[in-house]
Amino acid sequence: MGKEQQEKIEVKINNTDNALGWLEKFLKLVKEYGAKRIVSSTFFIILVSAILYFGLNPTKGFEIYDAWKAREHDEKMELRMQVGPKIQTLVDKLTFKVDASRVIVLELHNGNTGGGGLPFTKCSATYESVNINEIPVAGQYQDVNMSLIPFANHLFQQGYWCGDLDSLEKIDRSLAYRMKSNQTEHFAACVIEGVENKAIAFMIISFKSPFALLDKHNCDETRNYIRHTAMEISVYLEVNRLTQELK
Repeated sequence: MGKEQQEKIEVKINNTDNALGWLEKFLKLVKEYGAKRIVSSTFFIILVSAILYFGLNPTKGFEIYDAWKAREHDEKMELRMQVGPKIQTLVDKLTFKVDASRVIVLELHNGNTGGGGLPFTKCSATYESVNINEIPVAGQYQDVNMSLIPFANHLFQQGYWCGDLDSLEKIDRSLAYRMKSNQTEHFAACVIEGVENKAIAFMIISFKSPFALLDKHNCDETRNYIRHTAMEISVYLEVNRLTQELK
């Protein structure tokens, strides 16, 4: 056996002896003080060390938090960019399938808080598909306070609605006038629910065709197709939540 090889073996033996020595000391501590007390003491030491570290480096905590928020924002933006074209394709297909003049998706989001402490719930149009010769109106539906759309509360209770503007005017006169300005004759609307069966968005499907076609647009086939599209859109809108639950 060479000298170099013998030295390596001696080093391994010494390392083993040291490890056994530390293990023996640890077992003595456990026997003397108890495992629970040792774990509690170790946790306390780690906690005090963390407090001292962030106390001496107060900006470090903010830097870690900002870095985490920036990374989370980037991940959500990437998800939005991935699902956006898929949702738009679904909206375009729906417009063609039911021969609508316009389909628009409005997502719910948190607004600011009022002086009484109650939050404002708002909606914004995020996806729109228009038929030939139609002018997009999504820009008119950005950060709209939900309290200004009484029809939305009615829709959230019903889940689905289809009717003419005279019927809508009895529920929401302002929205009816706005739709009349776009030459809408009648329309359908459907709630888009998330994984917890809570409304996360809603979809409006407008028609310029004569009132005589209302029954056709309110038939089971059309209604089921609209609801199926809403369910598909829901999966894409909830992809961030679903991704987090799988982690």
